[in-house]
This record gives sequence, C-alpha cells and structure tokens, in this order.
Amino acid sequence: MSANFHFSMGTLTQRGDRVNDLMLRDAAQFALRGYDEIFRTNFASKLTNFRELPSDNYWLAQQTLKTDAKNKANSTVVDLLVSLRYRCKHALGEKSVEYKGLRFNQLKDIKSPDLIVLANHICLTCNEMLDKLAARNITAVTLDEIGAATAVLDNAIDDQKEAMSTREAKTIERENTANELYALISEICEAGKDIWNGLNEAYYNDYVIYGSQDPIEEDEEVQEETL
Repeated sequence: MSANFHFSMGTLTQRGDRVNDLMLRDAAQFALRGYDEIFRTNFASKLTNFRELPSDNYWLAQQTLKTDAKNKANSTVVDLLVSLRYRCKHALGEKSVEYKGLRFNQLKDIKSPDLIVLANHICLTCNEMLDKLAARNITAVTLDEIGAATAVLDNAIDDQKEAMSTREAKTIERENTANELYALISEICEAGKDIWNGLNEAYYNDYVIYGSQDPIEEDEEVQEETL
C-alpha cells in the first residue's frame, strides 16, 4: 500500500484545512450540488481523526525501545555465559570432553534466537555435572540466574517482533486513511472547479491548487509592491 499523492502527510492535513475553509466560504454553492453542512462536518471529522493518528515516527520510536531492550537482554545473557565459560574451563579443564561439549565456542557473533538455544543447552548440561563444577562455585543458583536472563531475552525478542508488526499495521492504516481523505479532497475540489469555472478565476484556481496530487509552493514569499 502507498499514498495516492506525492506530498507529505503534514501537507495533506494542511490542504484538508484549506479545503474545509473553502467549503465554508462557498457553502451556498456547494449545497446546491448536495454537499451540505452535514457533508462538510463529516469531512472535518475525518480530517481531525487523521490529524490525531500517531505518525510513523511514533511507532518507530516504540520499535526502537523494544529493540534496545532486546539488545540489553542479549548482552546480559552473553556476559553471564562468558563468566561461566571461564569458570567451567578451570573446573573441567579446557581440553576435557565435558568442557568442549558445552559449546562455548559458538558464542562468537551468535544471533539472539540461537543464543537462547545455546544458553539452555549450557545450563542443562552444567546442571548434570554440578559436582565437578563446584570447585569454581558454580551452583544451581548460578544456572538459575542464567535461565532467568535467558527468559527475559526470549520475551524481549517477542516484544520486538510485535512492535515491528504493529508499526507495519499502523503504517498501512494511516496510508489507507490518508488516501480516503485525499479522495474526499479531490472530490470537493472537482466540485469547486465546476462551481467557479468561467465565473471566478481566482476561486477556480483555489480548487485547482489544493486538489493537485503534486507538491506545490504553499508558502510563497510576498513580493513588496514597488513604487
């Protein structure tokens, strides 16, 4: 889904405001074509609803917060496993089958979902040989701390994915609403051009400008009159 116009959402809102003002100015003429005050009020309501929709910047910020929380949780698990690796190496011996079986070598550049699998494997395996690890004070409490941190990371990954999905859904919703609003603006401007065609060029041009799909210079500098 994409916008049916070639200017910003903020510009769309400003054009909507201007078209609403034009409908008020030309209310008598619009009423003769079936665009009564109820129609204008409904248009103004849709404009207000669109203006109040959170922008993509808001949803991006929410996604960024969840990503940051996931990254911090990931770092916590990695730090705990690095500390455990050092202690396991000295408790079991770096060349031992038991130490190699823990697969600490997979920690390098591991992705978060795979880190969860690895952490669970390490904790499960260590739990089965606590007697050998006791020499370096590795206990069930040590493993429980890692397990809890891993659970936090698991939840943080889910939260991040949900935030990404929400942002995508809200972007589509806002674009749909924007296109509906622009369609109304276009319809009103077509009616406005029909009203003033051949009668008032300045009024006619108002509807030509604000019904356009393309960007326009709406903040032109006022040229001082020379004497």
